[in-house]
Parts: sequence; structure tokens; C-alpha cells
Amino acid sequence: MDRFRRAAWAALPLLLPLLAAGPASAAPSTPSLTYGGLASVRPGDTLTIDARSGEASYGDTLHASVFMATGRLRMRDPLLTTTVTIACDARPGTQPVIRRGAGDVGPDEHPFRWARVRVLPVDENARRACRDKVKRLPAPDLEEHWAPGDTWPQSEWDVRTFRAGSRVTLTDNDDEGADGHISLTSRAFADRPVLRGARAVLTATATLKCGAAPGLYVVYRHDAGQSGPDRPWARLRVAPAASGRSCSTDQAAAGSAGTSRAPVVAWTAGGVFLATAAGTLLFRRARNRQLGAEGARGRSAV
Repeated sequence: MDRFRRAAWAALPLLLPLLAAGPASAAPSTPSLTYGGLASVRPGDTLTIDARSGEASYGDTLHASVFMATGRLRMRDPLLTTTVTIACDARPGTQPVIRRGAGDVGPDEHPFRWARVRVLPVDENARRACRDKVKRLPAPDLEEHWAPGDTWPQSEWDVRTFRAGSRVTLTDNDDEGADGHISLTSRAFADRPVLRGARAVLTATATLKCGAAPGLYVVYRHDAGQSGPDRPWARLRVAPAASGRSCSTDQAAAGSAGTSRAPVVAWTAGGVFLATAAGTLLFRRARNRQLGAEGARGRSAV
């Protein structure tokens, strides 16, 4: 027992640094980059780029010669953010990160040196491992999260969460003069709303199905006179209906079914009554004619 105790005390100085470092030492953090900054990266690293208001605009692109692909800034309130991957063949050195506006057309229109990246040297084994790593990278997350006070949708990937059975308002700020010309459809909708508005802002209200399963749904737009397929226009996430409350769309469906059956019952009962009355009248007329004919034959015989 004493030998084990002495061995434990002897190993304690070696274990303390590992305990202090914690599990984070086994998983290095993802490098990040902000406006005017310098990020040190290695081939295959995933680099997160964040921008605050005033440092860039929604939809701006960020590019460097060592990026595998250009990054596009998306809204993750309160930041604009994008994620890029460092190419496996990136050579050591410092490279500028160029920002271009969302509306820029040509590759050399209004370039702006926004930040820098420093690629650290690696050996060939690391480059081979990089190629395997980038093949297993997941697809980029395209969902955007805007401020709760902003109208919805702000973009095609502006995902908001609503409860099943609720009524939601959709706002279009980009189609002035299209009053009544744009309809919206979704598997989550119980109806087909139409965007209306006399000015630059068009709005519509949709009711979510009570039976809509939780998950992500696409909202498609259909323009009057279009010939091609409807295009994705927004996305929403449906949450379960509030517990303990009846769902309005179920009630509406039940009400519409009840009102639709009432006229049918009334018409059916009325039809039976009219048919019975008509049959009785015809029977009486035929009976009177028969009696009249028999009386005439009796008088002629006398």
C-alpha cells in the first residue's frame, strides 16, 4: 500500500498540467478572424470570419488565395459570419483577405483589404491528412438568424420558429407594385396566402397546419404569369402546438365541415318532402280520373 501511495505522489506533478488543461487540450479551437485582424491557420483548418455592424454588410464576400472557396457573410444576429476552409496546398506566408460588396459585379470592382491570414508551415504528411479531412467536412450551415424584431423573411434562409396551428405574417420589401400578383405555398400552410399592399411593402398572413410535424419547411413563391417552377422564397421551422390548447386550424376544418354538411342535409330533407308530396298529388289525380271514368260507364249502361 505504501508503495502505491508513493507512486501516486510521484506521478502527481506530471498529472497536474493535464488536469489543468482539461478536455479542450485534446480538441484545438477553431481559428477565427475579425476586421483588421490576423489569424494563424494551417492547411485544412476551418476559419470562422465574424463582422460587426459597420465592418461589412450582409451578402459581402471574403476571399483569399489560400481559401478553398469564397465566403459569403450571412446573418447570425448580432454578427455577420461565414466559414471558409484553408486549402491543402496553401504555402506558408501571409495573405490578404479581400472583401467585396454584395452588389459588385466584376472581380476587381471595389476590392478592400479587410484582414490577413498567416499560413503556418506543415510537412507532407500533414498535407495528405488534410486531403482526407476536407473530404469529410460537413456541408455548410446556410441557416440565418435575424433579430426577432425584424420582419420575416429577410432572406431565403431567414429561419424563424413558429408553433403548429399559429398564424404568421410574411413581409416582402422587394416587389413594389406587385399587389395581388405573388402567392405563397408551403407544406406547412393550411392555405395559400397572396401578398397584398398598395405601397413598397407587401404582406400576407398564413395559418400553419395543426398536424404539421416539427421540422424545417420551405415557402415557395409563385408570380402571376410565370412559366417555370415555383422558387424557394423563405424557410420556417415548425414547433409542436402549445400543450393544453385546441388548434385553430382543426376547429376551422371542423366548422367548415359542419357548415358544408348542413346545406346537404337540408336539401336532402327538402328533396324527400317534395318527392313525397308530388307522389301523393299524382296518385290522387290518377285515382280521381279512374273514379270519373267508372261513373261515366255506369250512366251509359243505364
